[in-house]
Amino acid sequence: MTTMKVSIRKAREKFSEIVNTVAIKGEPVILVSKNKPKAAIVSLKDLESLEKPAIKRAKRLAQIERIGKIRNALLQKGLISDSTHILRKMREERIEKLSDSN
Repeated sequence: MTTMKVSIRKAREKFSEIVNTVAIKGEPVILVSKNKPKAAIVSLKDLESLEKPAIKRAKRLAQIERIGKIRNALLQKGLISDSTHILRKMREERIEKLSDSN
């Protein structure tokens, strides 16, 4: 896929043509000013593929935050215990068993 570069001034003059090219061919267009890239015009399909990972990540982070809040609320009410010390004890016991068997 080739990327066409167009000056912002030319893009203003041929905006409809550029948008149609992007939509039909799916080729992005880089808008430049003084030979420096400033922005891009991409197809909806390309935009969606860029957004999906970011949206999924944001949703996962929100879920983790909700789980953390629920867990803290349950800990404060004494309905669950912090598993860190339990896991540490299990790990120590396992290491002890492995040391004894050697």
